[in-house]
Amino acid sequence: MAKQERAERTRANLVRAAAAVFDQVGYERATLAVISDQAQVTKGALSFHFAAKSDLARAVQAEACATSGAALAVCAERQGPSFQAVVDMTYTLVGLLESDVVTRAGVRLAREVETPEDPALHCHVNWLGRLFQALRRAEADGAALPGVDARSAVALVMSVIVGAETMTRTRVGAAFGEGPSAPRESAQEWLARMWHVVRPALAPTGDLRPAAEVRELHPH
Repeated sequence: MAKQERAERTRANLVRAAAAVFDQVGYERATLAVISDQAQVTKGALSFHFAAKSDLARAVQAEACATSGAALAVCAERQGPSFQAVVDMTYTLVGLLESDVVTRAGVRLAREVETPEDPALHCHVNWLGRLFQALRRAEADGAALPGVDARSAVALVMSVIVGAETMTRTRVGAAFGEGPSAPRESAQEWLARMWHVVRPALAPTGDLRPAAEVRELHPH
C-alpha cells in the first residue's frame, strides 16, 4: 500500500511539474529532461509513469478539466438565483487561471496540441458545456432576458473569461494613454468591469459580484 501511495504521489508530482513547464514554454519547447528535473525525479521514474511527452500532456489536460469541472459543478449546485451561477462560474474560472498552473497549462495545451472535443480533455469544451447548461437553466427560470440566444450568450461569457485573463497579463497603460506607473488591475477586477458592460445584454440588473463563497476563494 505504501508503495502504491508513493507511486501516486510521484505521478501527481510529475503532472504538476509538467504543467509548470508547459505553462512556461509550451508543448513544443518542453522536454522530458526539464520536466524530470522540475519534479526532482529520475528520467527512469518519469518513463515508468509516462512513456512519452504526449502522455504527460494528456494527463495535464485531464487534471485541468477535472479540477475546473469540479469547481464549476459546485457553482451550479449552489442555492440562489440561477443567473448567479453563471457569474460565479466566470469568477471561479478566472481565479483558477490566475492561481492554478495545471488549469493554465491545460488551456494552453488545448490550443497547441490537437485535442479531441472531449470535455474530459479539452478545457474550453468542458467550460462551454457547463456554462451553456447554466445559461439554459437561467433562461428556463426567467433569470435571463427573453430572446437571448444561449449559444451566442455562452460565447460572449467565454470571451469575457478569456479577455479578463488576457488583460491582466498585458501592459495596457500605453493603449489607454496612461503612464507606465499606472497600476495593473487583477483579472478579477477586469472581470467585474466587463460584467457591468455585458450583464444588461443577458439578464435583468442584479448583483454582479460573485457569491460569498466564491469571494472567499478569489478575493479582489
